[in-house]
Amino acid sequence: MKIGLLPLDERPANTRYPTMVAAIAGAEVLLPPAAALGAGRRPADRAALGAWLADAAPALDGLIVSLELLGYGGLIASRTGDEPAAAVLARLELLRQLRREHPRLPVYGFSVVTRVSNANDAVEEPAYWAEYGERLYALSQLLDRRRRGHDVGDKLARLEAAVPAAHRRDWLRRRLRNHAVNLAALGLLEDGALDLLVLSSDDTSPYGLPSAEKAWLAGWADLLGLAPGAGGAAGPLLMYPGADEVACALVARMLNERAGAAAAVAVRSAPPEAAANVAAYEDGTISLTVERQTLAAGGRLAAGEADLWLGVNAPLARRAEWDPAHAAEERDTRREALAALVAEARGLLARADGPLVAIADVAYPNGADPALVELMLAELDLAGLAAYGAWNTAGNTVGTTIAQGFAALLCDGAAGRAAHERLLAHRLLEDWGYQHLVRAEVRSWLRERTGHHDPRTPADAEAARRRIEAGLAAALARLPGLGARYAIAPGSVRMPWGRTFEVDFDLIAR
Repeated sequence: MKIGLLPLDERPANTRYPTMVAAIAGAEVLLPPAAALGAGRRPADRAALGAWLADAAPALDGLIVSLELLGYGGLIASRTGDEPAAAVLARLELLRQLRREHPRLPVYGFSVVTRVSNANDAVEEPAYWAEYGERLYALSQLLDRRRRGHDVGDKLARLEAAVPAAHRRDWLRRRLRNHAVNLAALGLLEDGALDLLVLSSDDTSPYGLPSAEKAWLAGWADLLGLAPGAGGAAGPLLMYPGADEVACALVARMLNERAGAAAAVAVRSAPPEAAANVAAYEDGTISLTVERQTLAAGGRLAAGEADLWLGVNAPLARRAEWDPAHAAEERDTRREALAALVAEARGLLARADGPLVAIADVAYPNGADPALVELMLAELDLAGLAAYGAWNTAGNTVGTTIAQGFAALLCDGAAGRAAHERLLAHRLLEDWGYQHLVRAEVRSWLRERTGHHDPRTPADAEAARRRIEAGLAAALARLPGLGARYAIAPGSVRMPWGRTFEVDFDLIAR
């Protein structure tokens, strides 16, 4: 099976991970040339992407398209670009042309309800975000609360006065354009240019302009008969929090549809009552996140017998990253629950006739829970897992974990098993080894050296990469079985956007 993919942007989460998921099931993901994808704040070459699509389409068995990449040139470009809606929409017309020329080609589209970042950081935002980001986030919250009838008049007036009018107008103008594009995406779905549309929301919360826009989109979807759930699990529109995991989920969905499969997933949360907790950057309970991601990947939840058992290390009520100041208390309050989760996973792994076993570690955003990983290292055959994830948001983690688990169900042959083990080792090493262990150490070292947690010069970047490679190698050695079979390819560590938040690296067989 050949699946064409226009990814959200060029980062590994959007390119490498979907490719690795597909390889487990013996499928191939075809990507546009790297030069056409852009880099960081440099938008993709939209004309080159269109030409690549036209050339590749006749040989494809399915196509997955990020409307951000095709229309704006990528995720950052959708937040920072100045093009009017008409220019973006003109590029999306290529999808209608593709439908006319290839009427039997399954085409999945996905688009993002633009986030409002709660940080004075302009790396991925317009320049004024460096000074006014937190105030714009608060303004977004108050504008939505006013829409819902809350009495926020005085607070809103003070906050509006604290943000220059030119910045407020620019911010709202961009949001209006992006909302118009998402409304047009509903039109692409309604008239059949797309077979499936995912409208995800990046770094979401219960209040804010993104929440308002989601409500407006859902209202139009309902009027058009496209509302989520209107067609059951096979409905053509899905709306839920997410972004960087969507391509993996849709690759898994295409694999399932090609195989005529709808994998059943049994979910076990630790502790059980924490299934009602809401993770950071999400707008619903973790149980709802699991349900949404399962449906997006083409599966279904099951109360009894299942194909995949998903153990969920549920979000803590603190809704913040792991912090050594809270670590002992949080470990003690969950000790029994985590032990029970790992014991159940160990029992299922020992059964020849049991479901595959996957673990979604979402106690904290942006990295693994060391309390859980220590139990896993001591008690589980890690190489026997169908999937593990613990990166970024809960939606990111759950989506990629389920996607790999579903691909593992379709794995057949030595090549697929090798691809599966490599991705499993990659996820354990990146989500635990880097995001929990190495990143903090490297950032501390950089701050002492440069005053900032990201490198500022090529020499600092090279020194940081060497330090990261050594740290990853040490973490890999701690992974039973996997550490003896894989090594970090020398010189392969990369920082895709020149920052320490995420890295990429290559694993080679020993």
